[in-house]
Amino acid sequence: MTLVSFTKPKTMKNLIYVLLIFLFVSCLSNEKEQYDTRSSVIKTITTPIYAGQDKTEVVLTDYITDVTIIDSISYGNGVTGEEIVDNIASIEIVLEENAPFVSLITLWTDGIRNDIPVYKSMSKTIPINYYGDANNENVQLKGEFTNWAPVDLEKEGNRLVYHATVPQGKFQYIFMKNGQEELLSGQEENVVSNGMGGFNRVLDNSRKAAPARLQYGEVIENGFTFNATGQLDNVLVLFENQLIDFQKEGNRYQVKLPKKDFSNNIHHTQLVRVFASDNNGRSNDLLIPVQDGHVVTEPSRLTRSDFHNQVLYFMMVDRFLDGDTSNTKPVDDPEILPQANYKGGDLAGVLQKLKEGYFSKMGINTIWLSPITQNPEGAYGLWPEPKTKFSGYHGYWPVSNTKIDYRFGDEKTLKALIDEAHKQDINVILDYVANHVHKEHPVYQEHPEWATDLYLPDGSLNTERWDDHRLTTWFDTFMPTLDLENPEVTEVMVDSALHWVTNYQLDGFRHDATKHVPELYWRTLTKKIKEQTNRPIYQIGETYGSYDLIRSYVSTGMLDAQFDFNMYDAAVSAFAKADNSYGNLTEILQKGLDYYGYHHLMGNISGNQDRARFISYASGDVKFEEDAKAAGWTRDIGMSDESSYGRLAMLHAFNMTIPGVPVIYYGDEYGSIGANDPDNRRMMKFDNLSSNEQELKNQVKSLVYLRRNSMSLLYGDTEILSDANGILGIKRTYFNETTYIFFNENKISLNAYKRNDKEEVKIVINGIEDPNYIQVKPQSFTIVQTKKVPIKQ
Repeated sequence: MTLVSFTKPKTMKNLIYVLLIFLFVSCLSNEKEQYDTRSSVIKTITTPIYAGQDKTEVVLTDYITDVTIIDSISYGNGVTGEEIVDNIASIEIVLEENAPFVSLITLWTDGIRNDIPVYKSMSKTIPINYYGDANNENVQLKGEFTNWAPVDLEKEGNRLVYHATVPQGKFQYIFMKNGQEELLSGQEENVVSNGMGGFNRVLDNSRKAAPARLQYGEVIENGFTFNATGQLDNVLVLFENQLIDFQKEGNRYQVKLPKKDFSNNIHHTQLVRVFASDNNGRSNDLLIPVQDGHVVTEPSRLTRSDFHNQVLYFMMVDRFLDGDTSNTKPVDDPEILPQANYKGGDLAGVLQKLKEGYFSKMGINTIWLSPITQNPEGAYGLWPEPKTKFSGYHGYWPVSNTKIDYRFGDEKTLKALIDEAHKQDINVILDYVANHVHKEHPVYQEHPEWATDLYLPDGSLNTERWDDHRLTTWFDTFMPTLDLENPEVTEVMVDSALHWVTNYQLDGFRHDATKHVPELYWRTLTKKIKEQTNRPIYQIGETYGSYDLIRSYVSTGMLDAQFDFNMYDAAVSAFAKADNSYGNLTEILQKGLDYYGYHHLMGNISGNQDRARFISYASGDVKFEEDAKAAGWTRDIGMSDESSYGRLAMLHAFNMTIPGVPVIYYGDEYGSIGANDPDNRRMMKFDNLSSNEQELKNQVKSLVYLRRNSMSLLYGDTEILSDANGILGIKRTYFNETTYIFFNENKISLNAYKRNDKEEVKIVINGIEDPNYIQVKPQSFTIVQTKKVPIKQ
């Protein structure tokens, strides 16, 4: 295998292209620089390649599905890689020791450049020592860097050690003795709350010095400026996946946007990205939306297909609204308690609420439907106390992957729902189950060999083995997991998923159990979506696990995003537990920015169908240390502390103001209560809300409005101003607009924003105003938005 800095052309024709490329590059310094008006052939934004410490595989089909059109590959500063040969689907690259922390590779197609950012690894291997009795104790370790799967330690002398390779940041872990997690009191050194009533140890690989930061400057004619807080050693500006030039004067940079033909682009809005680094690592990135060659400064110009503009609403269809009583057919089995049976919610109910304007009045522009494929007629599973079986009301037990369950509606109703949503500029995405089927599914009945093994070689059941056998584990004995590492199985199941975006004008997928599905499936599905649709399709996955595992599925060739459960756990600890500390929350926030980018599309949830309701944790009606599922079955969860409505409002305010896509779990807009499944899936309430519930709903509506109408919250940079002494301060800035978000855990009002004559206060939510300051109320939040006052000439 040959590693080169620039690949040789395959043909004489390509040699001419390469010579033209060199001429093109040499002209960049000319005052009359000319740009190729042809845009990148890659129609979606190229996600960065996160290089490893050694060789890193780059799957070319992630970026260009037809690799035969790639003429050659060039490599940026410090990057070396393979020559391109006919029909090669992937290459390997190596970053030199002196490579900058940000570089790129370029795929050339008919003389058109297609650029992919490359991030140099910032990982470090750190030994973790266990100082107990190495001879008499069976000790393992699990943590964020092991995907919470137990790993063995090595014996070195009289101690045990595990060598953890981690990037910059702090990472939680815990020792296990004889298969049991150690119990920490919280008084030990370097421990942190795990958000669920216990504590974990912390491995600290925080950077010693921060890199210089990028800052938005000014919008100018056909371009913009940006600044740096210090000297940068590498700056890259990409306009829809193509490197463009800039002018630099000191730490100020000016970008003039070249004219490009985007007539074949599936997005009306193009994106400019700025990447940079210095000796201390990778800087924050900037994201600038552009339309018709001009920087977008008004949110009203954005559409539902501008995915950063989304506010997502998740409903469990059966528990939302019964719009057609003729299909209300619970399973007729006395062994199913009412909480675990069908309640009658259907697509007609969702359509009814769309027509009534429920979502548009809230400002919601993306609704996520729980699975609507046909589920079994009978009862399955068992909960021991009180004894009950379950129906498939939730939709996650498919017996068909393409047929709509008659209890939810039909093809006509679904199409009417999508049409109505689109009339209101609202996306519709569908929850889809790929990992498993119900045992009654024809695929399993006809091809039982397509399933993974229910029993492991040691004879144990391969059920709920979420981490150590994550790609083969069954969810239950009646739910076979499909062997999607088998290309034949993947092709069949991908075509079933594709049915929903080719036969219906759906706008995306929420993918169930993402980490239990191999990359082959995701790459095959996304490739076919690109080839067979000509519209933006948003794909978001569900993965509980380490940052590396979560990010491994987010790329141009797989998913756009995943739900950030690590962020949710930290937010629950900070806002529901009210522990007067925001340190862990900001650590997780910063880690997410470093891992997924400062302008990622990760989902920031208010709750979901697999967790007890946030508000019930906040009120104390569900305890952090108890089994939340058992709590829902054994007692009636009520509301004992009405201050919890304010705490849920704080969570909504946090989700609506940080980078990512805010996700409202149905009922969280007014504070639906409940323990875990199925108590967290109560029927939706539309009427007879209490004063507290109505006040919360009004606040959520205001927060959604603010989010949707603030460029600083949609595309702005993110700075953490403070996380100490019970005060959390966050600053989001996009050119001349800045939004300040403050959370106060103290029992007194505190000054938050000091007025000055250089900024005009535009919006204040939930604040106390006086002539000099805007204050934040006790145990509450305040949002202040300002715009720079133009300098008078």
